[in-house]
Amino acid sequence: MILITGATGRIGRRVVNRLVAANQPVRVLVRDDEKARNLLPSEKIDTVVGDLADHDLLHSAVDGTQAVMLLSPVDPEQVELQGKVVTAALATSQPYIVKISGLGTSLDSYIDSGRWHAETEQQIQSSGLRHTFLRPLFFMQNLVFLLGSAGSEGVIRAGVADSKIAMVDADDIADVTTRLLIEKNIAVNENMTLTSHESVTYHQVAEAMTQVLRREVKYQQQTLEEVNQALLKSRQPEWHIKILLQFNRAFLEGMGDVVSDAVADILGRPAVTLQEYLEREVRESTGDHSSNPFPS
Repeated sequence: MILITGATGRIGRRVVNRLVAANQPVRVLVRDDEKARNLLPSEKIDTVVGDLADHDLLHSAVDGTQAVMLLSPVDPEQVELQGKVVTAALATSQPYIVKISGLGTSLDSYIDSGRWHAETEQQIQSSGLRHTFLRPLFFMQNLVFLLGSAGSEGVIRAGVADSKIAMVDADDIADVTTRLLIEKNIAVNENMTLTSHESVTYHQVAEAMTQVLRREVKYQQQTLEEVNQALLKSRQPEWHIKILLQFNRAFLEGMGDVVSDAVADILGRPAVTLQEYLEREVRESTGDHSSNPFPS
């Protein structure tokens, strides 16, 4: 049995569908049963409704599993909540854990979410549980919300100047995660940054959109104040806005310009390119329109 936390998020639901297609026994832990029924093949999975704070339910969900994908929405309480999964794993079947982390994962990171991920990674390492840590730097899916202004105005806006960012398709993350969960012995106790084969600037993103949309698209640099004002208007929680601004700083400082071959190494094929992703997005209109950069 394979347990998926964060099963209705961008990565989780993709992984669940892949595991079901591979005839793997799947259990999901979800907070919203109705959302899970709408997004997941509920008739083919074992659904546990609750949250990571419920000690007894969590132990029951983890017990009997051979592998767990550990993923939850970024939250100021995530270290405590994800830590409960680690504790439950130690107390029950001691499954292999694939944890999805992200940009700036380090105990001394100025990115709050990166520091939180690192604290959980450290807990897992100290526990002795077999594990793999996946660290996508930037979802290509985060670009979807820019397609509106690209199509209507011929402009995309961001505050990252000419910084290069190594992006990755969420489908590649899901493919890597799925293979690790099924085979359980490919990259044990390793940390892997997940990216496409190149870093790109937002000027190059605009060029790719020009090709896909068949109209000229330009990149317009925003000032940090403009970025801040736009985030304030979004009515997101203060802690969330703070992390988004930390992400912006990290990209300006070059933290996103790290290309990895991990996707190709695990899957035996090239990672999806930015052009390929945008062509597919426009062609299929997946509706994956969240501008939230956090893997969930």
